[in-house]
Amino acid sequence: MLLSITLFINFVFLIASIWLGIYVVTRNPRSLISWLAGLTLWSVAGLFLNMLFAINPPPLPQNMPGWIYILLPFWPIGTTEGSSSGWLLGWLVIPAIVIWHHVTMLLRPGSMNPWRWTRVLLGYGAAIVAIILLVYTDLLFYRSPGDPIFLDSLNPGPLYSIFMGLLILFTAFSLVNLSRSVREASAEMQRNQLRILTIATIIAGLTGPLGLIAETFSIAIPRVILSILLGIAVVLLGYGIAQYSALVQGRTVRRDFIYNAIAIAVISCLYLLVVRISAILFAVPAAVYIFIVILAVLTHSLIDNGRRILDYLFYDRERRAIRQNLADLASSVGDENLKEGLRLTLDAMCGSVRATFGLVVIFDTLNIKPIATYRWRHSNLPLSRGDLLSDDLKHLEPGSFPHPLDDLVLLIPLYRNSDQIGAILFGRPINGVRYSQSDVNQLLYPSDLISDVIQDSRREEKYLDQLPQFTQAQQLFEESHPEISIKDVEDALRNLYDFAHLGDSPLAGMKLVNSELTAGPVTHIDRGKAFNNILTMAVEKLKPAAQLPGEPVPREWYPYLILHGAYIDDKLNRDIMSHLYISEGTFNRTRRSAVRSVKRMLEEMEAALS
Repeated sequence: MLLSITLFINFVFLIASIWLGIYVVTRNPRSLISWLAGLTLWSVAGLFLNMLFAINPPPLPQNMPGWIYILLPFWPIGTTEGSSSGWLLGWLVIPAIVIWHHVTMLLRPGSMNPWRWTRVLLGYGAAIVAIILLVYTDLLFYRSPGDPIFLDSLNPGPLYSIFMGLLILFTAFSLVNLSRSVREASAEMQRNQLRILTIATIIAGLTGPLGLIAETFSIAIPRVILSILLGIAVVLLGYGIAQYSALVQGRTVRRDFIYNAIAIAVISCLYLLVVRISAILFAVPAAVYIFIVILAVLTHSLIDNGRRILDYLFYDRERRAIRQNLADLASSVGDENLKEGLRLTLDAMCGSVRATFGLVVIFDTLNIKPIATYRWRHSNLPLSRGDLLSDDLKHLEPGSFPHPLDDLVLLIPLYRNSDQIGAILFGRPINGVRYSQSDVNQLLYPSDLISDVIQDSRREEKYLDQLPQFTQAQQLFEESHPEISIKDVEDALRNLYDFAHLGDSPLAGMKLVNSELTAGPVTHIDRGKAFNNILTMAVEKLKPAAQLPGEPVPREWYPYLILHGAYIDDKLNRDIMSHLYISEGTFNRTRRSAVRSVKRMLEEMEAALS
């Protein structure tokens, strides 16, 4: 019974550790923390692998060629000729704690100073020495004929206590680093993920004293207890690092994590069933289970990344063309090739998402003017400026506009600061009715650059002869309340606690501010304080409800939390994005929309006093 439980537990956690290592690395491949965490997980996987090989040693030929040891780099020389306990001595598990110690150093605020690097390098040095001693000597362990499912199956060597002491010491260092990171974290969700990593480190650290007691006093403690502790630590560590990396980038991995976990579990069970049937029918050795399932996890975990690499080799010419055209477009500001650069960039964008047509239009007074087209052969454009006003990108249903725009399905507004200057319109994709989120993300960055180029080139009368009148058009469009502008509102919010600056603001002369002033002498400081109260009250009106909901925060709370965090609480933008699980682009678009809402509230309150 104990043997079956040990096999099952080690098999499950071997699959989990290999998959989690791949998951962490592939979800954030440019992060050193992700790569080191992946190496930690794969290193711990060596312990589960050693255990499975010790219980079911792979059958090897009697006259084994010397080159076979190239395929067995994780075990001491002579493992295949000795007892089954020799398979427990794989050195792959040794570097795990020092690699994890390096990760905890990187998680701490601040840069890696000489003292931190010294500790990290000392840890790697100790691991290298331990590996050499384990592979070539019996100073750490020597084999015994004991049962490999118990922790007393290996006899400690003369340097064993020193080695275990170093492992416990670096575990303690890791806990100190994580506890300091928790205290200094600025966002609650970030602290929660760091707490998960701390718990994982504590659970993994318990295996050191447990092994020390069992090996020193020859106590027959089932090795499955150690496997369970390390397995729980592996799951917590993998999920914690994946979630932490996602928070840093302003996104969440919860659904993706669960989806991939279920997929790998189903695939592993299917392969185990096939191998089990093969073992019964054809007497396949039990060790084949290990290799087959490892290969299944590797291939199915890496298939999406392999496809992306192939896509880059075969289909990524459009993306490279976008980057090149954007570079040419930026360099052509003020040049007669600007219009051609816009057309080429739009061609590349539409080609990359297989759009049926595309248009770049700018606002011309109250009308619109196309300045670049893709597969557009119509002279009429049945749109008005009001049809294109939008605070964020819009997915449109086919048929929302009359012919020839009946296939228009995506609108990306072009903004410069807080002012919308135009839009990019995309027809439906070929062989589709709407664009995927990955296609939209691919279009957002070049769209922002196009906004910058158009705004910087508004003086070009030859190609954008009506664009210099955009400011006047904006004033005509908002002629009902010309005294309130987006720029003034945003400037006031950015200087919310500078009463002198607020008192000198053009908006400080509103009747709304005058109504807040008390009788008697009034200074510009008094006017600034009154304006501060009004702005704070306007931001509070964005609050959807009295009680803030739990995490994850619903989308309707984003405008209030972004303005309140950025201007009232004076939080860093990255901390707000981390708290809300949003990207920088979503943050900027939501903030811009919220500022426009505050502007409109000020207009409505001012009009009520007239």
